[in-house]
Amino acid sequence: MRKSVLVLVGTLVIGISLSLAPAIAQEAVDEAAFVFAGRFYSEHLEDQLNPLGPFGVDYEDNFLIGGGYQRFYLGPDWLRFGWEAGATVGFGEDVRGEAWAGLVGRFDAISIGQVHISASLTAGMSAITNTIGIETERVAPGANPHLLFYVAPEIGLSLDSQPNLEAFMRVQHRSGGWGLIGSMGDGHNATSVGMRWRF
Repeated sequence: MRKSVLVLVGTLVIGISLSLAPAIAQEAVDEAAFVFAGRFYSEHLEDQLNPLGPFGVDYEDNFLIGGGYQRFYLGPDWLRFGWEAGATVGFGEDVRGEAWAGLVGRFDAISIGQVHISASLTAGMSAITNTIGIETERVAPGANPHLLFYVAPEIGLSLDSQPNLEAFMRVQHRSGGWGLIGSMGDGHNATSVGMRWRF
């Protein structure tokens, strides 16, 4: 089961790459690699929309570290589209592996003085080896949490003096889409911070 899930995610990455390949000759390619660390919380994605933001949710004693790669093909400099793939290791109550892949859109048109602000959204699929924390409790009888939808909203900051180095905060979200996949509702959410190198 686990091998088939990872093969499915790998197939998704290859499919995205091939579908976007014709654009390579006409559009400038930009790429990025990133690393991050974070902490899982027991509430839902939308619970970040509170006056305290990421400081207003209940965190678990479960953490994650990970990294990924992005490749953008389409759009003007201020609004780019491409794909993203990455992996995390979760740890705390247990150890959990995750791999994800999806499409990503990035908005790059806000500057305040020397500070540049970006916003992005990744949407795709996430495969895990096993559940951890609140996600374990959310698995109803007959449900399968191993392959779920993946969504990652993100805010990034960079300086004019170092435009290719960016600090960011993102929320890692897994969900069955109200039962569309695996008979799952919400899966797991984590707040994370990291660094990205664009090239």
